[in-house]
Amino acid sequence: MNLRKSFLTLIATLLITHLLQGLSVGTPLIGIFIWSLPLIIFGYKAFKSPSAKLYQIFGFIILIYFMSACLVVFGLPNASLLSWLELIEIVALFLVAVYAARQQLNVK
Repeated sequence: MNLRKSFLTLIATLLITHLLQGLSVGTPLIGIFIWSLPLIIFGYKAFKSPSAKLYQIFGFIILIYFMSACLVVFGLPNASLLSWLELIEIVALFLVAVYAARQQLNVK
């Protein structure tokens, strides 16, 4: 599977994981939508016209999600399995975005 498909798959799984976690803790739907909007936009752009710049910008944006997930996982006494899964997906998504940008630039 190439990096573009991996990127899109990881974005979809991250959205589903966060939706399930948000619904389980009682987050309002507007909050889930606002959290998901940047991921949806980047996923759409990666689907339509992927570029190195898109993946590079996404790499910086996903760091904000990483910070938020770290606060939940390491700041709460009993973090749920979905929180851990979300953190793992964010790290994987960051790595795929970095390597996809590198692949777009054909850097060896």
